[in-house]
Parts: sequence; C-alpha cells; structure tokens
Amino acid sequence: MPVVSLADTTLTPDSPATKAALQQWFGFDALRAGQVEALEHVLGGEDTLVVMPTGAGKSLVYQLAAVLHDGEALPNGVTLVVSPLIALMKDQVDALQAKGIPAAAINSSMPAAAQREVMQQMRDGTLKLVYVAPERLRHRGFMNALRETTVALLAVDEAHCVSQWGHDFRPDYLAIGDARERMGRPQTVALTATATPVVQSDICATLGISHARQVVTGFNRPNLYFRVVSTPGDGDKRRVLNDFLEEHKDQPGLIYVGTRKYAESVTRFVRDVCKREVRAYHAGLTDGERSEVQDAFLTGGLDLVVATNAFGMGVDRADVRFVVHWAIPSTLEAYYQEAGRAGRDSDSSTCLLLYAPTDRQLREWFIDQAQPGEKSLHKLYRAVARQSVDDSNEAEIDVDALGHDHRVDLKAVGVRVGLGLLERMGALTRYDDRGPLRHYSLGGWEGADRRVVLEGVEKRRKNKHDGLGHMVAYAERETCRREKLVGYFGEAVEHQPERCCDACAVQARLREAPDEIPPFEALPMHSRIAIGLLDLVDRLRWSVGRKTLVRILTGSKAGDTEAKYGTNPYYGRLGFYRQDDVDGFYKQLLAMGYLKVGGEYMTVDLTALGTQALKHREAVPLDTDGPLPTGRGSASTNGARRSGSRTVEYDEAALTPDDAPLFEALREWRTQRATADAVPPYVVFSDAVLRAIAVSRPATDDDLLALKGIGAKKVATYGEDVLELVTAAA
Repeated sequence: MPVVSLADTTLTPDSPATKAALQQWFGFDALRAGQVEALEHVLGGEDTLVVMPTGAGKSLVYQLAAVLHDGEALPNGVTLVVSPLIALMKDQVDALQAKGIPAAAINSSMPAAAQREVMQQMRDGTLKLVYVAPERLRHRGFMNALRETTVALLAVDEAHCVSQWGHDFRPDYLAIGDARERMGRPQTVALTATATPVVQSDICATLGISHARQVVTGFNRPNLYFRVVSTPGDGDKRRVLNDFLEEHKDQPGLIYVGTRKYAESVTRFVRDVCKREVRAYHAGLTDGERSEVQDAFLTGGLDLVVATNAFGMGVDRADVRFVVHWAIPSTLEAYYQEAGRAGRDSDSSTCLLLYAPTDRQLREWFIDQAQPGEKSLHKLYRAVARQSVDDSNEAEIDVDALGHDHRVDLKAVGVRVGLGLLERMGALTRYDDRGPLRHYSLGGWEGADRRVVLEGVEKRRKNKHDGLGHMVAYAERETCRREKLVGYFGEAVEHQPERCCDACAVQARLREAPDEIPPFEALPMHSRIAIGLLDLVDRLRWSVGRKTLVRILTGSKAGDTEAKYGTNPYYGRLGFYRQDDVDGFYKQLLAMGYLKVGGEYMTVDLTALGTQALKHREAVPLDTDGPLPTGRGSASTNGARRSGSRTVEYDEAALTPDDAPLFEALREWRTQRATADAVPPYVVFSDAVLRAIAVSRPATDDDLLALKGIGAKKVATYGEDVLELVTAAA
C-alpha cells in the first residue's frame, strides 16, 4: 500500500501555514509547549510517542498534521487513527466534521454499506482522518482497502492499551504492530495520558517504533486538590459522599465506581438522598442510553454522572469541578487518568477517594480475571472446542454466553482476555467475525508457545498486584499525595501548590500545634471520649482491628476478650454504649483522619493528626449524638448505664417516686418545645433520655453530655431549659 513521509515538507509548528490552519480549523492562536515539540517531530517525519496529561491537547497533534496539506507542501494521504471505543470515535469524528474537516469512522455498529462507502472514500483520497478500532485491523476487507490507500500517518490513541504492563491492557491492541508492518511501516504517533517509563518503552517496542522521539510533558496538575477519606463500609461512604456533594452543590462532577451494581445503587442514593440530578453510565446500558448520558454531560444538560471506567476516554468537558472515586482503582495510572478529568479548564478542582481496605479484594478479583491462569485457560479452550461446527476444527462462539457457562470459571471480561491469550499460544486462530459470533479455527493445546504465554501471564499478574500495592500506598499515605502520584510516573514535584492535598494540609496543621496543653477535665465530654478512643489505640502493644477495640471499650465477654484485655484500663470504660455506637465513633475518627486502617489484617493505628490530638489533648469534634438503646440496653451492660456512682435503667421501673414528677415536668416541657419548633417531640428528646435525666439529675453541661443521646448540639439548644427544670425539682 502507498506510504508517504512528512519529512520532505518544509512546514514547522511556527510556519505561517501551520498557524493559519490552527486558527482556521481549530480556533486557536497558539500551540502549547508540549504540542509544539510533538508536532515538530511529526512534521519532521519521525515516529513519536506523546505522553501528556488529560486535557493537554494530544489529539490536536495528529489532527493538525492531517489538515496541513496545501497541494504542494505536504503529500496527500489519510491519517488512520486507532481508537479503543466507538463512543470516543464518534465524539472525535463529530467534532471534526463540525469544523468542516473530512473525517469518518468504521466500526461494527455501522451497516455494511456504510462501511464500504467509507473504505471507498479512503481509496479516493477524499478523507483526511479515518477512525477504526484495533479489531478492524484483523479484517481482510479493510486491510485490502488500505492497500489501495495512501497512508500519511498512523495515530494510536490511548496507546497505553498496547502495553501488557499498563493499567488498561487490551489484547486487540497487539494487532496494531503486525498491521503496521503490513501497511509498509507508515510514520506513527502514539499518544497517551498516563504511562510510566516502563510502559513507554513497551509501547514503542510493541508498535515497532523503538527509535521514536518521546515527548513527555509534566504530570503535575497544580489545580487539582487530592483528598482521601477512610470509609470502612458502604454506609460510611454514603455519609461522606452526601456531605461532599452538599459542599459542592450545583457543581459538575463525576463519581467513579467499580461495578455496574454500584453504578446503579450509588445513582439511586445520590438522586433520592442527596437530591442531585444524576445518571448512571456503565457497559450494561444500551449504546443509545450511553450516548444519551455522555452527550447530556458534555453539553451541560447533565452535571453529575455515576460511572464505571467505561465512561471517560475522550470526555472533553473542561469545567468538571470534582471527581470522586467510590473505591480504589487497580493502579495509580487508572486513578490519575480518571481523576485528571477534573479541572481541565485549570480552575481549582477536587479529587476525592473514599478508601476502604476491603476494596482491595475486589480489585484483586479483577486482576485474576484479567490474567487467567493455565487451569482457567484450559477450561476455556475446551469450551470453545465444544462449539465446533459439524465436528470440524472450526468454532463459532458467543463471548457473553461463555461468560455464563458454569464450566468456564471466567466472567465475560476474563473470557475476552483468555481468548486473546489462546490466540497467542496458537491454540486458536481468529477469522472474520460472523455477526455477533466470533469465528475460530482450533489448534492444539500443547503448542510450542503455550509455556511462554503462561509465563508472561504470571509476570503480568505480579505486575498488576504490584500496581495495586502502589494504589493502596497512595491511599494510606500520610505525606504528600502529589509527590507519590507524579513520582510514580518518574517525575519530581518542584513546586507544591498552596492547596496541594489533605496530607499536606495536615502537616501544616501539625506545624501550628498549640503550646499549651489543656487539662483533660477542661475538654468537652465528646472530646474526652475521642481522646480515650485514641489513647487505647496508642497504649496497645500490638495493633488490632476496629472490632477488637470496640469489644475492649464496651467490656465484651465474647471469646477471649476479657482474658486478653480485662486488665486494660480502658476495658469496659464505654460499657454504657452499644458496640455499634462505639464502632461509629471509631469510624468518625477514621473519616476525620485521626486514625488509619491498613496492613494485611486491617489493623487500626494513629495517624500523625491522631498522635498530635492525643499529645496536645485537642478538642476532637466527635459527634456522640444518637438514640439510646431500646428495651433494656446493650448486652454488654445488661440494660444499665453507669452515670457517676448511680445506675440508670432505661425503662419505667428505673423511675422512683421521687423521680417521677421531674420526668413528667420534662415531658410537658418537651411537648411545648416541640410545638414551638414545629417538630415531633422525639426529635427534641426521647422518653429514654428524659428518664435518664430524671434519675441522674445532671447539674452541668458536662453532666448532660455524659448521658447517651445528648450531644453538644442538643446541650447548646436545650441544656439551659433542662438544667433549670432539674434545679427546680431539687
């Protein structure tokens, strides 16, 4: 097929013709620094690898080169763009056509006649850019059309997908290198937003452009603020998300989740509880539904989307003010690419990660699905063989159906990866697809390449687990998160922005620690409880999990808790609380950053912020409000609550004849206050709380705070009235 070179041209990024085309077709007066360098290599006829952050304008490099033809300076020819997603192709082609640039795409969603029309336009030389998926390079009809087409430039978008060491390896991308050879090795530009030095080298080697010029611009995005909140369970995630969305009311943003199930459930929560207009986006939706959501988001008709990683490539909305991750992605590359969709207009934006150590287990499952071992591959091979046509060595298979075959221990994603591996082993040969079915010829299982491929799978599995380890280290980090992120890509942070990350904010707070340490008795009751919770973590000789801490504080006799910790000074100190309540306190401290959870056994430890709070007896804003236990209380206290030297029962029997008049006076006051505030009486105080007040006769605000169900807010609102009633009844 005809191949041309751009090296014979005299155009440069500074040429008048280049500047005129930039303004005419794209509306820009100047290129950015990274674009200038990349375009210079492309116009010089050199193979080029371009690594630029999301939103830096990578696509403009090959799109501008494609239109720089004035009949003499540049040879006529098509720019063939390999892109991973149909939706991404559509967005790019629509944008180019709107500018008047002749561009088209060929994909499986198009009728055969429409595909043939585009291929004829390629032959005729009437198109500047043609977008195809990597699978298209396997089709004989398309490759035959390319032999009659002049190829000026091969552009590989999202080039990290070609690397087995990258975060989004796609086996179909491996076909690009062979197809490039069959095309006569046209000049090639590979582009990606996230690639470590190892991945950069692998991209070039796999595509056959080992001597490519590399343009790697800075990974640091100073306008992004990075924040991680420890959220042990889904309930904690929902609470933090609700508060976060309230803080960012009416701002456009993205919420990334790990599965379709979470996409739907989090969408319902955001819509029903957070009262935000929101849509879900995941691979389980129809093409039309996905296009509708994406178009609405891009045009500003929709400001919030809950999505899996199926949403994002090519999403070009500049004013996204936040990106929330419901759980950790599998790698820092994936995280930074998705988080990087915030703030593409360079305005301040927030990247929030809700971190639960147990989320790691889901990611490990995905890794194992994406890197199936020998046993799984053999089962898959036998399943394909069972689909043989007329007892021949050819088979037609439905990938989704295989993903539901109980004899195959892989889901659909694992099936797709496994089929690609079987092809590389020589166990399968893929021919043109027949409609929705894949057409294979079966080879032998014991092929010569089997062991090599399996060894590669194990190496990739280890690499993926190492990558997940870096992601976990980022989430559990107490020092600058920005340094961890950009350092992972081989870059140093030379200048930290004033608003860098939550870890840097904590370090700044630590530098401003107060000189005076207040007496413990001077702290409000909720802060005393918080300091006690932190002190228990600090005193233990070895780290334990959250549940063990709760059992110690509530004086649990379950298992060997009393035998192990009965002599601990904190054993049973919060026995008047239910275990769920104390667990809730610990979750608050985790969310506020005073504690962290990590390690193989998910143990709890103090953070630097927690250490300072304990050392300086800071007033930790722990919320101890909440309903009292119903019935006779928690099992750990046999229905009793200790208040000073008295025992307070939470039922009618606890009221003595002396206490009953005060209880009735409190109930009457509550009715009057509830009527005045237009709220139900129980919102003011429950009967159980009023009984506890009547029996314990609090004299100060701290005495009130010591009672379950009364927090600082209620003391501030109702404390004066209650204490007056108690004094009057004395």
